[in-house]
Amino acid sequence: KSYDGLYFYCGSILNSSEDSEVHFKYIESAARMGQFDMVIKVCRESNAYDPEQVKEFLLREKIQDPRPLIHVCDRYGYVEELTNYLYTNKLLKHIEVYVTKVSPQKTPVVIGRLLDVDCDDDFIKRLLMAVRAIPNVEVLVEVVETRNRLRMLQPWLEARISEGNTEAPTHN
Repeated sequence: KSYDGLYFYCGSILNSSEDSEVHFKYIESAARMGQFDMVIKVCRESNAYDPEQVKEFLLREKIQDPRPLIHVCDRYGYVEELTNYLYTNKLLKHIEVYVTKVSPQKTPVVIGRLLDVDCDDDFIKRLLMAVRAIPNVEVLVEVVETRNRLRMLQPWLEARISEGNTEAPTHN
């Protein structure tokens, strides 16, 4: 449990190792030492760690900066769990950053999860207005429609039309 030594040892062999345990121990020790920039870097760039193990660690530890968790969940398809974590921990600004800057194409999944956890409608509407260009409008409409909340999309769709959007799914 000497995270200092573990951090420096794993850091020295990290670039030459494909062992998932070395990468995980490096992420773990860096997080416990407060080296969040290194945690972010490894979560973003490494392909050698076990994503499930790292995700569970980051969820359990509730580290100050959720960016490593965002990278892991975005890369490996844990978007619903990420949304749930950010919402329950009141990290709404990070949800907005995720759908506007990191992965706008995953907005329908995020919106669906927010509707499932009974998020405030006003926040969801603000989120949609912030995103603007969602690549697949049909998926968003389907996700919202299955939850009987289709009316919520009307202001967003009208704003897209007034901007001159001519995509068929937006008008349908």
